Amino acid sequence: MAIFISLWGVITFSFGLFMMLAPAHFADQIVRFSHQRYFHYIEIISRLVLGSVLLLDAHNTSSPLVFEVIGNLLFIIAIILVFMTEKYHKKFALWSASYCVKAFRPAGLCAIIFGLWTVYVSYY
Repeated sequence: MAIFISLWGVITFSFGLFMMLAPAHFADQIVRFSHQRYFHYIEIISRLVLGSVLLLDAHNTSSPLVFEVIGNLLFIIAIILVFMTEKYHKKFALWSASYCVKAFRPAGLCAIIFGLWTVYVSYY
């Protein structure tokens, strides 16, 4: 059993539910978080940690290649964020929060399905 991957699945499910039920509030929270001084650093560190967890624990799932690919993508995104700098990262977050609100419901549904699938494959 990949406990950290299943925990990530539960978190993904929860964010997906939040996105589906309250997309405007979800966008507001993105804006609010992007104004925090630690925003950029937390985004980079969380992707590095999550990518490491997925890569290290992928073999304990029934779909290791999926989690290896996602883990590597998270590393690549973290590297891009380092070079993007805090200023442009914040601009992107504000842009996505204001222009992508309509996409949050379908994205939330995808996150719910993916979160449930993640929990399932981490146990079987």
